Amino acid sequence: MKTSTYGWAMKFSLLSISMLLTSYNAIAGALPALIQQFPEQSRTNVELLTTAPTCAMIVMIIVSGLLAKSVSDRTLVVTGISIATIFGIIPFFMTNNFWLIMASRIGLGIGLGLINSLAVSMIGKYFSGEERATLMGFRSAFVSLGQATLTLIAGFLLNMGWHGPFLLYLLAIPVLILFVSFVPKEPVQRTSEAVSDPGDKQHINGSILVITVFLFFTVTMYTGVTVRLSSIITASGFGSMQQASTLLSVMVFCGMLMGFAFGRVHRALKRQTLTLGVVFLAVACYIVYFAPNFPILCIGALIAGLSYPTMIAYCFNKINEVCPPHSLNLCTSVVLVGCNLSIFTAPYMLKLAAMVTSSDALQSPFIVYGLLMTALALGYGLWFARRKPQGIES
Repeated sequence: MKTSTYGWAMKFSLLSISMLLTSYNAIAGALPALIQQFPEQSRTNVELLTTAPTCAMIVMIIVSGLLAKSVSDRTLVVTGISIATIFGIIPFFMTNNFWLIMASRIGLGIGLGLINSLAVSMIGKYFSGEERATLMGFRSAFVSLGQATLTLIAGFLLNMGWHGPFLLYLLAIPVLILFVSFVPKEPVQRTSEAVSDPGDKQHINGSILVITVFLFFTVTMYTGVTVRLSSIITASGFGSMQQASTLLSVMVFCGMLMGFAFGRVHRALKRQTLTLGVVFLAVACYIVYFAPNFPILCIGALIAGLSYPTMIAYCFNKINEVCPPHSLNLCTSVVLVGCNLSIFTAPYMLKLAAMVTSSDALQSPFIVYGLLMTALALGYGLWFARRKPQGIES
């Protein structure tokens, strides 16, 4: 197997920027306190503090693709991390103005959006073959590692009050230092035909659209679990905000382990790896809905943690295989826009699912999610079991 000449320090530094990509969700454990702090705001508006950054991320993912034609990847990453750090910590100092906090969260999304697609496409730019596939799995694990670590830190910072967790964005500074120190400005050699040159005409195909639509719906439902979990725990008397934040951290830690194990799971299950991820999410939603106590709820959360990296790693690995020639940047951006749009709409989807059940219970949306995921798992698993591996099926 042909491998690159890059050492572990470069690989770790490149992968480390993925640890910041879901940092917008690290404050989820503080939502009950934020709801109390701003009683004049609806629950949906306050929950949007967690997902609002994704709105700006969607725009900046597209903008970063355009800027990449005239600005180096290195400059975009440095600028993005710097912006995310500055806007991320603003709510720590601004404790009374809800809309100023919302604006700072959008600013955080602008910074994260600049680096989002680059965290994926730069792996394809610097690496190829099995080494690239392995690092794609590791990238998913690093996303979970970052979310787990930052969520755990946010839980400890809650001891300072609801504004404490926003200090965690200072941790982006070490990531910036690593990236500047070890990631070269340009790869030693071109590694993939999917990587575009400035003059290349890029386009997407049906496989990329299928991946985008699939991730839109499944990521929406997974995000609903992370957004609503802490409120369920506190409102049901199952535990405290600190316990909720710790559970969210352990939940994504399970995702990190799945990310590191993804290569072996995929070799064993092939195209049905995606079925496994959907089944995990369906089971998790049922458990969250029916959970009578904290330990059972924990089981559901941990299973949900296994579902996300399984689906994400599978789909992002497929992007490199099924996207048209010289179109990796565009295809990656399209799929990421779908993912981030789904995260942004998660609070509204929770509300819509609750309306279907005609119930105000915080757990009510998850019976709807569970049924939808069950239908998707059965349909996908049975249909693809009868087809030969090709395209996104392999």
